Amino acid sequence: MLKIKKLNLPDFLSPWLDRFYEPLEMDLLQILAHNPLKKNQIKTLLEKNHTLKEEYDFDLFLERALKRGVIKRLDDQRIEPENFHTRYDFWALFEGWKDIPVEIKDKLNHWELNDYIESHAQTAQDLKAGKQRDPYKVCPEYVLLNEVEALFKKIPKFYLWPCNCRAMIGNCAKPKYTCIRFSDDKGIGWEISREKALDIVKDANKNGLMQNAELGLDKHGRVTGALCNCCSDCCFPHQLSEKLNVQKYWPISRYLAQPPTQDCIKCGKCVKRCPFGIISQEKNIKEKKRLVPVINAEQCRGCGVCATGCPEGAIKMEQIGKSLFETAYHHTGKNN
Repeated sequence: MLKIKKLNLPDFLSPWLDRFYEPLEMDLLQILAHNPLKKNQIKTLLEKNHTLKEEYDFDLFLERALKRGVIKRLDDQRIEPENFHTRYDFWALFEGWKDIPVEIKDKLNHWELNDYIESHAQTAQDLKAGKQRDPYKVCPEYVLLNEVEALFKKIPKFYLWPCNCRAMIGNCAKPKYTCIRFSDDKGIGWEISREKALDIVKDANKNGLMQNAELGLDKHGRVTGALCNCCSDCCFPHQLSEKLNVQKYWPISRYLAQPPTQDCIKCGKCVKRCPFGIISQEKNIKEKKRLVPVINAEQCRGCGVCATGCPEGAIKMEQIGKSLFETAYHHTGKNN
């Protein structure tokens, strides 16, 4: 077991570390166990320990370890071990499950979800209690499909990533390559155009995924974060909301679906598309016809998936709150 406090490794993972770290990476982490070091110091110690072979390109090895979430570079260019949550995130996204047993996979997902819940519980509870949102702290909020283009106009760069929630939890068969991030510090994601990003979001919505914007303001007051296309089966924010009973606040609910208008043809597509099962439809037994669907407004999150799936446009969304990207000008001046 790597006894390195900064790694935050779960004890049950001890027999499986070789699935996450290569031998030279383990030697690297042991060298960095007590203090961050500069690149030349690391190379000297690896050579002294006879673990760095002549055929290894040290610079490439170090950059690969940075990308894989094994280590991180500090502002002063020294290097230290990366928290295992980061390593696990990269591993689940890009390296697959290899031969990890199902029970270890489940433990890892439980461990990761608990960390997510503990990290965000106070903010979610504060929002439920009516406290004002901190615009410089990233929070999830539902955005409607027709709002995404306006949001994307404020974002200069787009990077496609797999969805880490579905890559880890795997409770559904929804598309995985749907996460649109607005920055890519490690150079891992695929840079795509604004038009391509919009197409991915539209396709995700067709597949019944909700648009969840993880938004905050950076130190310059510019909108940052990501646009996630979420399901209710795997998504960490939705699992947090159920566990802490903060369904309207994490992600933040900004809309309410209105009862179907007279244009409703009673097809029932909205019932099937609602990710939370809060739209019901009864039958008139005598006439053997379906009635107009009923939306439980008290439980509606305002994701808008029912409205985009209605072939007649019979479901309208009533806005009840502003998005951070709509109010960003008040904080920052004009964004790019």
